[in-house]
Amino acid sequence: MRFFKKKNKEPVIGFEPKHIPLPVLIRQVLYDSMLMPVEEIAASMGLPPISDEVSEMEERASEERLQAFSALIPFIDSHADIAARIATASYVLGDDDTMGEKFGEEDQVNLTKLFKLISLSSSMSCISTLFNLGLLESKAVHNGK
Repeated sequence: MRFFKKKNKEPVIGFEPKHIPLPVLIRQVLYDSMLMPVEEIAASMGLPPISDEVSEMEERASEERLQAFSALIPFIDSHADIAARIATASYVLGDDDTMGEKFGEEDQVNLTKLFKLISLSSSMSCISTLFNLGLLESKAVHNGK
């Protein structure tokens, strides 16, 4: 006699995620991260050059992707700031617990700015990719809030 019903362990996906070739995805991430100069960074990563026209198309496409979740950007920015402060504190404290001796206040401010740039750009591009692939939706975006 069985008391428990066996559960179906296969995940149910209600959509077919898009497939984006890796070089295309990398270039989209570069544009969505808003780091400059995009094409010089792409070249340093070994991506082939693109024409000015294609670059303009990439910029417009990135603007559209970022616009899809623009209501969430203040929230993402505040979390990037928090992550940057945590990363700075961890980095400074991890250096033989000599906070202030090796890293002055100006150094810590600059580290925080760097870590925020990294956190914000990676968060924006990741969330943009998730929206673009159809893996993420937002009630705030859909409800216009």
